[in-house]
Amino acid sequence: MRFNETMKKIAFLLSATLPLIFLTGFFGDKPSVLSSKTNDIWVELSQEQAKNAITQIPSLAPLVNRAKPAVLVVTTESNNQVNQFNSQLPPGFDDFFRFFSPGLDFKTQERKNTGLGSGFMIHPSGLALTNNHVIEGASKIRIKIGNDLKEYEGEIVGTDPDTDVALIQIKSNKKDWPVIPLGNSSAVQIGDFAMAIGNPFGLEHSISFGPVSARGRRDIQPSGKKGLFDFIQLSAPINPGNSGGALLNMAGEVIGINTAISASGQGIAFAIPIDQVKYLLPQLKKDGKASRSGMGVRIENVSPELAKEIGLSYTHGALVKEVISNSAAFRAGVQPGDVITEFDGRTVSDSSYLQVEAGLAGVGKSVPIKLYRDGKVLIIKLVLEALPKEESLKTISPKGLSDIGIKVLDYQDQFVKGVRIVEIDSQSPAAVAGLEPNDIILKVNNQITKDTNALVKTIQKTSSSGLLKMLVRRGTSTLFYVVQKPEL
Repeated sequence: MRFNETMKKIAFLLSATLPLIFLTGFFGDKPSVLSSKTNDIWVELSQEQAKNAITQIPSLAPLVNRAKPAVLVVTTESNNQVNQFNSQLPPGFDDFFRFFSPGLDFKTQERKNTGLGSGFMIHPSGLALTNNHVIEGASKIRIKIGNDLKEYEGEIVGTDPDTDVALIQIKSNKKDWPVIPLGNSSAVQIGDFAMAIGNPFGLEHSISFGPVSARGRRDIQPSGKKGLFDFIQLSAPINPGNSGGALLNMAGEVIGINTAISASGQGIAFAIPIDQVKYLLPQLKKDGKASRSGMGVRIENVSPELAKEIGLSYTHGALVKEVISNSAAFRAGVQPGDVITEFDGRTVSDSSYLQVEAGLAGVGKSVPIKLYRDGKVLIIKLVLEALPKEESLKTISPKGLSDIGIKVLDYQDQFVKGVRIVEIDSQSPAAVAGLEPNDIILKVNNQITKDTNALVKTIQKTSSSGLLKMLVRRGTSTLFYVVQKPEL
């Protein structure tokens, strides 16, 4: 009995003193301070203890104060032609009403649209950066700088839609503008903190803060537009109006241009790495555009099924779908069906990686590439060239081709000649039949289509409402389609 009573007293003393011992050891305070804040359910800190326990996070205020004077509010104006009769109708309904109501008077009027974005000064002379999509199509650009209430006019110096970068100049005699220094985005590591500053929803000089959560995001297509993107991913809120603003490291250097958000999630943003921008800037300032290097191939990712079929033990790399005639790749001996696994000594993870790396490597640079062909690994060298944009190539759509809804370019690789579809009307007979952009037309009605003229002659010989029996190469497959020529 005495032993049991003794143990009960010890247990009671321990239950009363253990919380005090634990908290005293953790916070280093005297037990007497906690005695009034302890009960048999929970423990609370005194005001003094709570104050002493605060984890100090460095303030971003010094960083904001340094950057703010060089932050731009970019406002744009653009003029659109709008139909007075159906200005409230969805796009595409003009044609509908014109077809069924040919007697209606469809007058148009100009409507001014305004846009808002961000930017930042990079040189005391008034050179600044923003996104191309912020100023694209603008008839007027107005700029506010820092806390200056005055608005300045901005003019476009150069743009690169493929990377969504624009270099602009502030029209002013002032030559000592505050700037934000450009940093080194290649030094950024996942987990580093970064701060975005801009004008979301017109709320000027707003900041957001978070860690860099990924790098090399190349499969992002803002607004559905393809481009040579190599985004830094940031876990921080970015909203409309932030576009074109600076992403800063903790030294106050620009490491990216805030460009896009994730449409399927919140608090995920993407920025163009500043190293990529620095490569473009001399060209944008001198020529107003960027001349990008390339190999002269059209590529896609390697699927697991294809890798298994051709004997690859991995799925990284870029599958060559087409080698453009007389290009650097053509002269170096690259062939359709090759899988490029290394570029300039670096592993090619996917087709987007190769596209970005080849584009930024530089015109005239000689680079080794490793490729896989028919079970063998080959290493060849090629000299990168300045490649024309697809839009700048002369597409052909004379009478006959326009009737079935396609635009084409002559095509040739080491094996075949033909005609490549570069554009197709989604409602055209060709599209209805199943043809797609990048299809290579080899024969029509048993006639070889060695070039565009041959294709046009065959189509024109076919009677109205007649059938065009087409042999088409798509990737590594040869397909057969029947296109009905419209009644004229």
